Amino acid sequence: MPLRLISKTALLLFAALFTSPLWAVETAEVLRGKIYKTEECITLRNLTGYSQGEQNKVGLYGGWRHKRLEGTGFFRVQKKSGRWWAVDPEGYPLLSIGINSVSPQDGGPDTSASKETLNWAKGATGRLRKYGFNTAGSWSSTDVIRKLDRPIAYCLRWNVSSHYRNDRKKRHVATGEYPVLYPFDSEFESFCEQLFQDARTTREDPWLLGHFSDNELPFREKGIVELYLSHPKDDPNHLAAQKFLKDRKVKKVGWKEDRDFLELVVDTYYRKVASALKKNDPNHLYLGTRFHGRALHSEQIFVAAGRHADVISVNYYHRWTPEKERIENWSALAGKPILITEWYAMAEDSDLPIEGVGAGFPVRTQADRAKFYQHFSLELLQIPSCIGWHWFKYRDSRNNAGIVDDENEPYDVLWESMGEINQQAYSLVHHFDHQRENKKE
Repeated sequence: MPLRLISKTALLLFAALFTSPLWAVETAEVLRGKIYKTEECITLRNLTGYSQGEQNKVGLYGGWRHKRLEGTGFFRVQKKSGRWWAVDPEGYPLLSIGINSVSPQDGGPDTSASKETLNWAKGATGRLRKYGFNTAGSWSSTDVIRKLDRPIAYCLRWNVSSHYRNDRKKRHVATGEYPVLYPFDSEFESFCEQLFQDARTTREDPWLLGHFSDNELPFREKGIVELYLSHPKDDPNHLAAQKFLKDRKVKKVGWKEDRDFLELVVDTYYRKVASALKKNDPNHLYLGTRFHGRALHSEQIFVAAGRHADVISVNYYHRWTPEKERIENWSALAGKPILITEWYAMAEDSDLPIEGVGAGFPVRTQADRAKFYQHFSLELLQIPSCIGWHWFKYRDSRNNAGIVDDENEPYDVLWESMGEINQQAYSLVHHFDHQRENKKE
């Protein structure tokens, strides 16, 4: 064969190899304003230097059987060799990979256990486990899941702030006028202790990952001192802000006062909530209040919450790619690991509305949702302070946030994409940690 022909053949083979889907840059179509734009995605198909291997070898609770830490019979957290882990009851390091609102009916966390709902839960949790999920996140039907012969790890949420506000209105009629917390009330701590008495029911349950006390509380920095001072002059929270300024010997409120008073509010709230929770359930993790929105711009909430919470939970929206340095900084400020507790994309081809119906990314197709899941989770796996993520949510309702539709039919392309990542999550962590260590050298 002539040499010239051989070279041409080699050239064609070379070109085919590097233009094949295996090496192509993945893109997704995302609605930005009124038009679709493309966003680049890292997926397993174009992940540099990684060879897909066997599925994770996991224990009963989903922890990584490749290594063993101390098992206490309950979930806990530990930093090991520069990376934070959740540690499962058996002692295996764990990434909490979950779905919110795992329920037979959307918005039905209080579903009672019956033959029908137990059959549903057995099928739903079995499928989730098959695709590498190990946690039922917030708003899930825990009363049903707990009664299964083989449950899945679950979380509880208590809505401390909203319950207390409703109770407080009986004594302070102006309570509903202000978007603030009330941790300075003399009754607040005893209220928390009474509320958390119900936590004794599950304190010996090894399947309970931990407790969220609240969801998306109104932590705001700018103007917070004036907001508390605007309460009636005999209100405990007006008095707390007044005392704060007196102790600082300042008359004019500036950004430093707002910053430091927010830290005091968060510290006081978290301290009293954590104390009451641990008094009733010393065995399980306090997972925080699911920070979101403007709160994420204040470093002080991480500093204050980290003194009392075991995990910092964040509902993380409006970012196509996780901000690695920012998330690591949150963890450094708190001295605790980060759990991403809400994120999702919704697709136009679901025939459900995608504009103005939620904080998730509006995309064109289910395939675009699938790419987003891989892209976002692969980036999170590279962050040593991140101990997992919970997709919002299990079932569609007013939008296409779900991984099943309102008829309980799965979005197959999304499930397959999720399963590819979930089932190799620990191998991927090993890959990324190895890369990071090599860069240091």
